[in-house]
Amino acid sequence: MKTAQCSRHDRFQLSTALADQRSRQLLSCLQDGPATVRDLAVALAASDLDCARSAVTATDRRQYHQQLDHRYLPRLNDVGLVTRSPDGFVEYVPTVLDGFEVEFPSLAEPTDPSWPAAAAVLGRAYRHSLVSLVAEVGSASLSQLTDQLAGADGTPGQRPRELAITLHHVDLPKLAAVGLLNYDYESRTATRTADTETVL
Repeated sequence: MKTAQCSRHDRFQLSTALADQRSRQLLSCLQDGPATVRDLAVALAASDLDCARSAVTATDRRQYHQQLDHRYLPRLNDVGLVTRSPDGFVEYVPTVLDGFEVEFPSLAEPTDPSWPAAAAVLGRAYRHSLVSLVAEVGSASLSQLTDQLAGADGTPGQRPRELAITLHHVDLPKLAAVGLLNYDYESRTATRTADTETVL
C-alpha cells in the first residue's frame, strides 16, 4: 500500500492496526531484523509471562503462534506493515509509514501513550489539519473548523453540512477520547490540551 495512494479504507485499516498494542509489540520485535513466527511467539509469550525466553513452554508457544498466524500477522500483512517470505520469515516494512504528516512515536516503545493519538489522527486524512487548527487557535467552534477544513485533503466533494456532522459525531469525539483536544458537545467547541501537539 503506497502512502501517496492511501484510500480512506486503507488509512482506517492502518490506523486500527497501529492502535493495537499487540501489533505494535510485534513490529517492535522486528526492529532488529526478520524473525520467524516461532521466534515472535516466544518473544511475546516471554514478555506477557514476565519470564526468560528459555522458560516459555511448548504449550504457551503454540498458543501465541496460533494468535499470530490467525489474527495479528494477517492484519499487519494486509496493511503492508509486514511481509512474510516463503521460508517463514516475517519482516517489518518501515516505508509504509513514510509520507504521512503524523508524528509517530518510536516502535521501540510500543507502549508509548502517544501511539493511540497518532493512530487516531492517521485514521482520516484531514484529522492532522483539524488538530493543527485547534493547536494554533487554542479554541474553535464546530462551524469555524468546518469552514477551515472544507475542501481540504481528505474531504473532497464533502458538503459543509456533511463534514460538520462527521466532525461532531465522529472526529472530534475520537480525538477527544485520545486526549488530543477537548470537545464540548453542547457548545460544539474544541479546545487544545497539553497533548495537542504530540502528533504534529
